[in-house]
Amino acid sequence: MRISTYIPGEFGANCYLLYDEKNKKACLIDPGAYDQEIMDEIEAKELVCEYIILTHGHFDHIMGAEAFKEKTGAKIAVHELEAEYLADPEKSMTCYYDSGTVLADVFFSDGDKIAFGDFSLSIIHTPGHSKGSSCLVYENGDTKIMFTGDTLFSGTIGRYDFYGGDYEILMGSLEKLKSLGKNYEIYSGHGEKTTLDDEIAQNPFFKK
Repeated sequence: MRISTYIPGEFGANCYLLYDEKNKKACLIDPGAYDQEIMDEIEAKELVCEYIILTHGHFDHIMGAEAFKEKTGAKIAVHELEAEYLADPEKSMTCYYDSGTVLADVFFSDGDKIAFGDFSLSIIHTPGHSKGSSCLVYENGDTKIMFTGDTLFSGTIGRYDFYGGDYEILMGSLEKLKSLGKNYEIYSGHGEKTTLDDEIAQNPFFKK
């Protein structure tokens, strides 16, 4: 699996294009804005984007979803508890940017898998930043990758003062990630890559 990282729009949110080089199937994670450069890569590599996966329903991770759906025909997928965020511009905070609502095609829950090409992403429900915040996990042999959205960043965590956020619940989600007992390469919603082992050892929000 190949991963291309973009930061579309003005809010510094990471967007990830994942694709299978062999059969050209792809998915897009957290498009916070439409970016022609992403479409250029999809078209240049002749990729078929099957899913647009949202780790949660906040504006800076979703505002490009409808445009990419229109361009690619991909299905928008999000945790079922984020449905109310997508439907309500105040809860998603898209009301401040005139971007309208996002209509999901697929709702997932903890333990589900989303497949594209020969790859699949497993869903880990990690609430606390929002009700349905989720991490996406890919494993293949020694390769272990996790897309954490705004649950976990390098050295810190996502905010918990928005609608549906809760500090104690978020701490429980960190313990859930810690209990997995594996060292994942972390691709977060903002900032640089890190690893789960490094975060467990150094992030002050992990309980020692």
